[in-house]
Amino acid sequence: MKRDRILGVPYNNMESEEALSRVEHLLQDGKTHSLVFLSFPLLLMAKRNKMLRIFLEESDLIIPCGRYLVWATRFLKRPLKEQIDPSVFVKRLMAQSVELSKNVYLFGGKGQTIDRAYTNLLREIPRLFVVGRYRGDYRKYDHENIVMAIGKASPDYFFIGLGSPQEQIWINRYSKRVHAKMIVFIEGLFDLYAGNVRKRSSYRKHWNIEKVPKRDILYLHSVRRTILIPLFILAVFFEKLFWKHP
Repeated sequence: MKRDRILGVPYNNMESEEALSRVEHLLQDGKTHSLVFLSFPLLLMAKRNKMLRIFLEESDLIIPCGRYLVWATRFLKRPLKEQIDPSVFVKRLMAQSVELSKNVYLFGGKGQTIDRAYTNLLREIPRLFVVGRYRGDYRKYDHENIVMAIGKASPDYFFIGLGSPQEQIWINRYSKRVHAKMIVFIEGLFDLYAGNVRKRSSYRKHWNIEKVPKRDILYLHSVRRTILIPLFILAVFFEKLFWKHP
């Protein structure tokens, strides 16, 4: 599948329906695949971190998100076909799992976050088949048992929310043992689904993209983000000036 690039980092420019169809197609071959939401902090990390860069190159679907990447693609005259909101799209993936009679595993969050997220998600998607869930801040001596439990469940959809780059590092080590067909990296979305993060706009049913909270609220380290924003904008300006897109 042809990909575009920004600052040398790949991404898929597609509409949400196209992405959902791609996920359904990938599920059919029985292999392990991955879907990543590309934010500008993750993009900048990938520029500096070889493991992350290789990880993104090998990912099956990379969906850009957040207003700064939207701005960058427009500024570089490569606008996105659709601004896909991760909080909406992940729920659409869960709804897809119901339609396809597939199961899911939820892994991430701190404390009781994963349990609250699980309860809230079931209210919205009652037939969601969750074969397991576990918090991300587990104790070290539970580690091996957790990996074995996930592998035994062999989930069709494995939603992992440990934050970047922790979730990519975790999967890089254990992807062959979790036996998941589609690994979806969702960073802080469990906090949103659990109600831990205050929403910027009121939530409405039917996953209306204009009515759900924006991606930016999921990054709690605002000082670090504030530092990264001008660096990202400057890098995009340099790409505009010196790199000719084919």
